[in-house]
Amino acid sequence: MVDARHRKLLREMRFALLSEIGARAIYDHLGRVVRDDSLRALLAELNAAGAENVATLRALMIELGARPRRTSFRRRVLARILATSSRVIGVRVVLRICMNAEETVGRWYRQYAHFFMRLGEEQRARTCEGLAVTKAQHAGALGAWVSNLRQG
Repeated sequence: MVDARHRKLLREMRFALLSEIGARAIYDHLGRVVRDDSLRALLAELNAAGAENVATLRALMIELGARPRRTSFRRRVLARILATSSRVIGVRVVLRICMNAEETVGRWYRQYAHFFMRLGEEQRARTCEGLAVTKAQHAGALGAWVSNLRQG
């Protein structure tokens, strides 16, 4: 049973989970189409870290009484389309989209951490803060590529 205090938060966490699933999918698909070995390695690292994020977030949601999804067909299809479109619009644009998404989800995790702290649930707050730190690191790594890749 879901605690009433957590009901709205769990609805918001579902969006974060879908974002994490989508991030993993785009890093997987984009890693297959990029030519640069260093970028391919970064995308593989982000995908692996994303798997850990999904597992952590799912565990937290289950602990709060939710039944979170494991995957999203729609997110995988959209990721494949975005990765394929990188051949036309450029990898830099796709990486910028990913960077912005990482920053946004990181802000969500910080908000979740503040929510848990207000409730006195420090361990859950630390979990969300850890997820936020990971997202900031991902955004930073992607930002370096966005800044240094040629346009077009």
